[in-house]
Amino acid sequence: MSDADLARVREQVAQLPPRLRGRAAVAAGRGIAADAVIRTEAPRGVVSEGDLSGVPARWIVFAALQLLAAILAGASHLGGRGGRLDPEPAANLAVVATVAAVGLGALAVRLGPSMPMVLRAARRTPLLVALVLLPIGLVLGLVRLALGEASDDGAMIRAAVVQVLGVVALVVILRRTPGPAAARAGGALSDAECSALRRDDPTLAQRMKDAEIQALLALTALGQVDQQLAERESARIDERWGAGLVDEA
Repeated sequence: MSDADLARVREQVAQLPPRLRGRAAVAAGRGIAADAVIRTEAPRGVVSEGDLSGVPARWIVFAALQLLAAILAGASHLGGRGGRLDPEPAANLAVVATVAAVGLGALAVRLGPSMPMVLRAARRTPLLVALVLLPIGLVLGLVRLALGEASDDGAMIRAAVVQVLGVVALVVILRRTPGPAAARAGGALSDAECSALRRDDPTLAQRMKDAEIQALLALTALGQVDQQLAERESARIDERWGAGLVDEA
C-alpha cells in the first residue's frame, strides 16, 4: 500500500469523534479503509474529508438542491435589501420548498450507500438546517396572517399546515439518517466481499488488508481502541483477509 493511502487512512481516522470507541470505532475504521483503497478506483470517486474536487457533478447538484430547499422552506417570509415576498407567494414557495426538502431528505436516505463519503457523512446537515428554519418561517407566516397582510388566508393556513407536517416528517427522516461515524461504518466491506476480492484481485485485497491494519493501529494510538480489543480485531483482520500476505499479491 502506498504512503499516500496510509496517510489518507490515518488522517481520516484522526477526524473521527473522540467519543467513538470500541467496536463502533473499529467498524468506522474499516469503512475508512474501504473508502481510501477500494472506492478510489470506483467511477463515483472518493475524496478526502471536506474535499469536493472529486465528487461527480450530479451529487453536488443533488446536495445543493437539498440545501436550497431546506433554506427556502423556512426563509420565504424573510426580507432582504429588495424587500420580501408578498404573503401569498411566500406561502406558496414555502409549501413547494417544504415538500421538496422532505422528498429529497427521504431520497438521500435511500441513496446513501451510493453517495461519495464526503456527502454521505453530511446528509444530516440539510435536515438540521430545515428543522431550524421551518419553525421560524411558520411563526413569521402566522404573524403576517394575524396582522392581516394576506389577502388569501387559505394560502397562509395551507402553508402553515404543510410546514408543521414537514417538521414532523423531517424529524422522522433525521432519526433514520446515520451520523458521520455510522455512515463510515456502513462503508466497510463484508466478509463475503473480502473473500471475493481476495479471489478476483489479490493485489487490491492486500492493499485493503494493509489499510484495515493501519486504521486499527491509528485507533489504538488515539486510545479509541484498547489493547485487548486491538488484539482481537487484528486476529479478525487475518480471518477476513488471510494470515500473512494475501495469496498471489
